[in-house]
Amino acid sequence: MNYEIMKQSERELQVEFLKFYDHVYKTWQFIYKGVKNKNINSSEVEEIYRMEDLSNHFEAKIQDDCIWSISKNEPMANHLRYIIAILNSIKDLERMADYGVSAIRFFANNKITNDIRNLVIEILKGALNGMLKVFNSLKVKPAIDTYKICQHAHVAFKNNYNKMVEKLSGILKDHTAEQIERLFHGAIIIIKHIERLMDHVANIAENFVFIKQPDLFFSKHSKQIDKA
Repeated sequence: MNYEIMKQSERELQVEFLKFYDHVYKTWQFIYKGVKNKNINSSEVEEIYRMEDLSNHFEAKIQDDCIWSISKNEPMANHLRYIIAILNSIKDLERMADYGVSAIRFFANNKITNDIRNLVIEILKGALNGMLKVFNSLKVKPAIDTYKICQHAHVAFKNNYNKMVEKLSGILKDHTAEQIERLFHGAIIIIKHIERLMDHVANIAENFVFIKQPDLFFSKHSKQIDKA
């Protein structure tokens, strides 16, 4: 009976987690549309703050549900790992939502040249594609399949990201020192935030594989230590 209760608890946590993930994806999709349409004003900023506040509520509710599940169900190892995966993953989602606030404020407060805007749009488009692929997989596929899909999406994103960053050197040549000082440093922070979106998505995919295959990450981290 306790096993069935725990599985039901996992299903309920999954539903809430997927709602949170979808919310963060839609937050960044909203930003993407605003940047692409050159339509970032006070209304858009207020909407992102509203969405970020909702992200905080998602995180708090899921944390409470996890704590309640632990106290009520006395979970076994796999269920406890599932809860840990959820807790770690909502931290990633909340960080992704925070990046959205920084991005929308930057675009609202600065007049961006088209070359920088187009660069950001291209990078963000790639991140959104990767986020969506992983989200769709999380809903229906086993964790290890999602992990593999995420790896492919992450590599594709990084390859495109590196190409876009290479274009920055050409963009710099077309701008004055004053423009670079005023806009470029802010833009590169936003570009790095977008890069981190896919890093956080990769963390989420790894968190769920850890539930049943912790050895995969012990091996991975050992290799990282050996390289250091």
